[in-house]
Amino acid sequence: MTPKHNRATRAPSAIPLIKAIQISTLAASLSVSASANAGWEVQWIDAFNGTSVDWSNWSAQTQANYNNEIQCYTDDETSVNKNYDVSAGTLKIIARKQDIACPGLNNEQREWTSGRLNSKDKAEFLYGRVEARIRFLDLQGGTWPAFWMLENRISEQPIKGDDDIVHWPNPGAGEIDVWEWFSNNGDSYITNFFNTNGCGAEHRPAYPNGKIDVTDFHTYALEWDEDNISFFMDDDVVVSYDVSTCPQYEEPMFVLLNVAIGGNLGGAVDPQLSKATMEVDYVAHCVASDANNETACNESTPFIIDDDNDGIGNSNDLCPNTPANVAVDETGCEVVELPNEPEQSAPTPTLPSANVISLFSDEYTNIDEIDYNPNWGQSTQVSVIQINDNNTLKYSGLNYQGTDFGSNHQNVSDMDVLHLDYWSADASEINVYLISPGPVETPYSLPVKKGQWQSIDIPLTDFAPVDLTDTFQLKVTGNGTLYLDNLYFAIESEDQDTDGDGVNDDNDYCPNTPIGAAIDEQGCEINYAPEVSLAAFQAGQAVNSIDPLKGTVTIEAIVVDKNEQDRHQLYWSIDPYAPHSNEVNEYRFEPGNLADGNVTVFLDVIDDGKNQLTGSATITLAVVTPDEKSSSGGAMVYLLTLILFGVGRKNFNFKR
Repeated sequence: MTPKHNRATRAPSAIPLIKAIQISTLAASLSVSASANAGWEVQWIDAFNGTSVDWSNWSAQTQANYNNEIQCYTDDETSVNKNYDVSAGTLKIIARKQDIACPGLNNEQREWTSGRLNSKDKAEFLYGRVEARIRFLDLQGGTWPAFWMLENRISEQPIKGDDDIVHWPNPGAGEIDVWEWFSNNGDSYITNFFNTNGCGAEHRPAYPNGKIDVTDFHTYALEWDEDNISFFMDDDVVVSYDVSTCPQYEEPMFVLLNVAIGGNLGGAVDPQLSKATMEVDYVAHCVASDANNETACNESTPFIIDDDNDGIGNSNDLCPNTPANVAVDETGCEVVELPNEPEQSAPTPTLPSANVISLFSDEYTNIDEIDYNPNWGQSTQVSVIQINDNNTLKYSGLNYQGTDFGSNHQNVSDMDVLHLDYWSADASEINVYLISPGPVETPYSLPVKKGQWQSIDIPLTDFAPVDLTDTFQLKVTGNGTLYLDNLYFAIESEDQDTDGDGVNDDNDYCPNTPIGAAIDEQGCEINYAPEVSLAAFQAGQAVNSIDPLKGTVTIEAIVVDKNEQDRHQLYWSIDPYAPHSNEVNEYRFEPGNLADGNVTVFLDVIDDGKNQLTGSATITLAVVTPDEKSSSGGAMVYLLTLILFGVGRKNFNFKR
């Protein structure tokens, strides 16, 4: 729904670099069958039938700050000026004009509040049909509501520590926009999906009656498998894409619902706007089924049938007689049992000893006076075992366990990271604390991949406000049995700047920036919106009005872009004469059947910069017959309006 991510990101991927099958360009002409599957069964649904947001399904994403938007997202569903209201069978997300010291943004002052819900870690889906019934009640300029999805390893709130460290839009943090709409261009809405390696595309279906249609309920849906992505409105296909050669979109995704105000796409806010409401009837996920012929995924769709009660519906269960209480994979088959302890020792460290303060490692000299099992009243059993002749710490029955430096306190303020290697077959939670006197301690949640060694470098800044000049203990909390090795503080390798752009490689999200390019703080080239102007020609002459008898009218686009290497996609349309068209740098039409009046030609130019931006222009020409020219003394009406705006998504902190 940024420069290093995000809405997760949300600049339109306007140049379809994958094979696209466009079923239709205008919603008014859609008449395509809804689904290629035999049927659907509901796997998850929220019909908003209660009196409160079901927080077992949703989290309020209060720390979102993307795309230059001006709202503060809150978790308020109880105050007079609440941003969430569940009543009469629907969810209302309400943006309100009100000053606030935004709690989720370190009390930064904002003049709007709004709501953003996501289902991360609570309802995540891999393939199937995701559907919602939505309307938006306000047409004034400046609003940007959306129903969209992100892959579940994205580094965005809530952070569970289950490998959700990927930045938008890399694999594991890709985005699919099922429906997003902005009032300043409200006659259509946007479907979009994008990820790295050019694997994405954008399409803008038109509303048959223009922007007023958004105030009525419509169903918006996505059908998705390993080979195809299709978007639907009111059960009609609006566009489909072949993603069989695309390595992305093969990880579970979660749903987001939000109303943004202003920003790169929302644009200028109407001064009369004080409240804007998105109303959601339901959100549901369905899995394909041969048990019925259902084409929709809603409250009337049958729920999944699961005879062996393993969480996998019969139609997708390759092991239909799984014993009770056995762990299964996505095919319903029993998960292969993991080994109980490591068969190989932890990876061997390679940092020079001069860059290390070692607490436990065979490769370095450990600090004096260190105690790996101080008596803190814990139930954890600590031992040192040999794995391939390598000493390894073993915590059995972990609840919490300390490591004490004795009187040998460590000043690690010149160090960069705390490194450790860890392995567990059964832990579901592991937290590491660095401690300074007070005690002052801060946890860091480790991602857990069972049955394999994992290595992590935790930035010491993540332990703030611990005093790094005076550390004296570590603590580990969690569960299960945990193996640890190579605990040390380290200075990372000397800063390198391979592409010479002034940003160190460790912080450079764009490692091959052209020499001399202007860049942002993340090493990515600053993208500028293209500047667009239009000129009209007829019968070889520049004109500011149209004579229907003089043949073809040509509208030429002049596009100027400070980013000289950018390529551009041009989206032309004309009112009231012809439907949407895409030509490279000019638009032609025959005026012979035009009635008296005005003709307006629209052009959107979208670049292919890292954060794609749009420039727009319109030109309005009067249609003047020869008789009108003579009777009016040659007077002509000419109106040229140039509208330039940027739509780049900067997902500083992706995601929108």
